[in-house]
Amino acid sequence: MMPDLAVVHPALLLLVTAVLVAAVPWPTIRRLPLLMAPLTLVQLWLVQPGRGLVWLGLELHWLQPGALGRLFASAFVLALWGTSLYGLTSLRRHELAAAWGYAAGALIVCFSGDWLCLLCGWELMAVASTLIVFSGRQPDSAKAGMRYLLIHLAGGVLLLSGIATLAASGQSLLFGPLTPATTAYWLILAGVLVNTGAPPLGFWVADTYPQASAAGMVILSALTTKTAVFVLLSAFAGEPLLIAIGLYLCLYGTLYALLADDLRRLLAYSIIHQVGFMVVAAGIGSPAAINGAAAQAFAHIAYKMTLVMAAGVLLQQLGQCRASTLPALARQLPLTSGCVLVATAASLGLPLTAGFVSKTLLVGSAAASSWPWLETALLLSSAAVVFNAGIRFPALALFGAGATRPQATASLTRLNSSVRLALLGSALLCLLPGWWPQLFCRLLPFATSCQPYSPAAVLHQLQLLLVAGLVCLLSWPFLRPTAGHSRDWDVLLRLLLQLWQRLLDGQRQLSRFLWQLLTSSQIRSFMFLFRTHGPHGILARSWPTGSLALWVALLLASYIVLYNLKTRSLWQFFCTSFGLGC
Repeated sequence: MMPDLAVVHPALLLLVTAVLVAAVPWPTIRRLPLLMAPLTLVQLWLVQPGRGLVWLGLELHWLQPGALGRLFASAFVLALWGTSLYGLTSLRRHELAAAWGYAAGALIVCFSGDWLCLLCGWELMAVASTLIVFSGRQPDSAKAGMRYLLIHLAGGVLLLSGIATLAASGQSLLFGPLTPATTAYWLILAGVLVNTGAPPLGFWVADTYPQASAAGMVILSALTTKTAVFVLLSAFAGEPLLIAIGLYLCLYGTLYALLADDLRRLLAYSIIHQVGFMVVAAGIGSPAAINGAAAQAFAHIAYKMTLVMAAGVLLQQLGQCRASTLPALARQLPLTSGCVLVATAASLGLPLTAGFVSKTLLVGSAAASSWPWLETALLLSSAAVVFNAGIRFPALALFGAGATRPQATASLTRLNSSVRLALLGSALLCLLPGWWPQLFCRLLPFATSCQPYSPAAVLHQLQLLLVAGLVCLLSWPFLRPTAGHSRDWDVLLRLLLQLWQRLLDGQRQLSRFLWQLLTSSQIRSFMFLFRTHGPHGILARSWPTGSLALWVALLLASYIVLYNLKTRSLWQFFCTSFGLGC
């Protein structure tokens, strides 16, 4: 009997594929993900809410799809599809299986109806993404993966503590808006913010993503931060603290991206900047803001995936992607260059791209909020995109604008057909929402009259980009990358880990010293016993009878002396003993 597809969880298809990829020899199964991804995409739009169950007195609802969850899940499956196609020949089997398990965890989060099911998907994502980082084959992949695991385990502990507090207080565990200003509220919010890159742990994005492989960073850039945004939009919409955190992320991501020499690190900081937009929208909390954040998440996944793929092409072709050493490669990589320009246009928010539609919705929601100054702040933050993903990235990656000295033209190999298809598909995804905005707006969680291409909106966006572009060009001499590694908040974590390592080393040395002391004293005791009780020891010798009688007499005499000393004075004892009349 065939199962009813309307109640089959889409994450189950991803998990089955991950198990098959990990268990079956790679040449036999390696094209299966390319088939399963579109099937999962169709399934997540067909699936209907499933019936929950009661387990240990707790209600579990693992299949509760909503409009917001379907949109985020669609973006995640498209990113997984692009990753599988892009890494068809470069991803190792266990790495691809981890990517599919990672996406399965993201879909569990998007379709969870209670906090416990969400926690299961959350932790599955943490473990699978750690495996992807460990598989990066970069110089610092193992250490970065360990730091990544520590941070996300800490976030998971905060989330679990909040859920446990929620259950202990007798509140419902159904996933949705929480009662503000409670202990459970703040614990869960803190656990979710860890995954957005909020301070002071925001460094993990730039610390770990560049240590993944070329294809591994594609899927990493799409899932973890966006699932956190999804939870913020669903459970914490309208929290004013999120506005301050989002603006901090925008500023932090912009400044550190300007200092980055490694292009993949630049893109990682740019991810933080764009997530700041979405966190601000979650803080506004209106239906228009939630629509804008959802549209921005979809558009950001599309164009960031394209840019990360392009940086991965440079990494695979040259073995590194440091802007200060890259030659001009635009003519040798025409397809990659064209896709980068399309993604750049989307990141800038040019008309006929997904970025224009999403930023129009997002900035419009800020203008209609109770904080009018937010519109200006978001416009300035949008203009800052020009400095990084807009002009700097294509100039540094394709035209050698960051090279400190003339570079020889590199000899490049032809890209695989799967890599070319992945680049074209992701670039097309950057354009489709801009070509059919009404259709795209129907996928948003709240009904809205989507008319992004009003003359005023188009003119306003073009003016903003023109001014920002001129400022960027005039300040270009100050924006050239410098070789080296910029210091971030991770300095504190590294310092704490070094102190912890020294404490462990000191504890080991102390334990070794005490053990040596103990064993040496035991050895000395054993030698003493051996000398006295051994075959030739003094207590093991045979004693003649005369000697024994002598020792008994001496002991008896000693006893008499001691007894008399105790009862009488020494002088009286002397006189009595010798018959003197003292």
